[in-house]
Amino acid sequence: MNPVFIALPAIVFAIPFAVEAGVTTESPTSTADRASRPTYFGLHEEFEVVIRGQTPQTYDLGPGAQPQAAPFDPNAAGVYGGGGVYGGGAPSPYGQPQAVPGYDPFMASPYAGAGGDPFAGPQGYGVVGPQPVRFGWTTHYDFAYISNADLEDDPTNPGGPGDVTVYEYDIRFDNVVQSPTGWIWKHSPELNFTQIDFNNIEETRLPVATQNGLARISDNYYRIGYRFETTSPQMGPVSYRFGFTPAVATDFQRQLNSQAWNFDADATAYFRTSPNWMWVLGVLYWDRAEDHILPNAGVVWNPNEFWEIRATFPKSRAEVFVGTPMGVATWLYAGAEYDIQSWQAGEVDGSDPQLQIEEWRAFAGLRWEACTWESYLDFGYAFDRKWSVHGLSSVAPLHPDDAFMIRAGIEF
Repeated sequence: MNPVFIALPAIVFAIPFAVEAGVTTESPTSTADRASRPTYFGLHEEFEVVIRGQTPQTYDLGPGAQPQAAPFDPNAAGVYGGGGVYGGGAPSPYGQPQAVPGYDPFMASPYAGAGGDPFAGPQGYGVVGPQPVRFGWTTHYDFAYISNADLEDDPTNPGGPGDVTVYEYDIRFDNVVQSPTGWIWKHSPELNFTQIDFNNIEETRLPVATQNGLARISDNYYRIGYRFETTSPQMGPVSYRFGFTPAVATDFQRQLNSQAWNFDADATAYFRTSPNWMWVLGVLYWDRAEDHILPNAGVVWNPNEFWEIRATFPKSRAEVFVGTPMGVATWLYAGAEYDIQSWQAGEVDGSDPQLQIEEWRAFAGLRWEACTWESYLDFGYAFDRKWSVHGLSSVAPLHPDDAFMIRAGIEF
């Protein structure tokens, strides 16, 4: 008998088993790849642990776990057509969720793809969760305006209090790389210009050298810094972040000395106990006119995949994903932050004068995110403002009144 007549039925009989064996949920290779991929916990870049009032950072992509998928779109035909992720009517090998009643197509994930990231693990949750690391260079431009405010009357110095208006201009360049061990390293040149328009501050209020009966104090302050930061990959439920930021902060009105240098440092641990909860515990050191050691601690809660609440100090925030109007992913947010800054105040007549600013800022606004850029706009209120000049015979308080604030920024 011709061997073909024996082999042909055997081949036909084996085809269904071969096809069934080929439609598996995942291959050993994909399992190994997924297991070998490091994940990172931590807050977004706008929660950078050295918080600066004059650099209100946007909700930047930073070290964090991968995002989860948005609600399933029952109308989706699959990424490659024909139903399912790979088409041909086959179900998703990564477990496509069932249709959710009341699905809103305008609340879809801004990262596209009905199935989301197939390698997303349980470490992140929803479109507001920590995002994948963005490697390479990113440029940030930020602006803030704080409206005119009178300086508080000082009973010990009954002269005219004066007033102040603040403008802030900031540029930062982030470069993020990954080491062979899985650690993420970031270095960031920073340039900040703060224009503080002091008006009518009399000698009785600020006992320094005067000009036409008014105290001499500079209006222009500069900060040139360089931040170094490293974040560990996931170690069980924990990830770590360490940072160091040397900077020169001065008005350039006299030779630089130790009062012009700021050295900030921070160490923070992030504990991810579930997709909904992450605990933050760390410490900050701020080198100002006075040294400050502060906690960097709190909890991050994702009640669902659209909301995120960050009850952390010194910067807290709550935000909700509101959809993709005109194709742009949009978030609504509100928050508060505490900040202390200081500069060498060379125009002030003293041995080692420094201007120190300590205040709270509350704000609410919108941020937008596209493939190649992010931006934000918010309105707020600066309060509990404790300004002072150090390095004189005694600390001279200035303390502006509360004031309205507006901020905006873009990164790409």
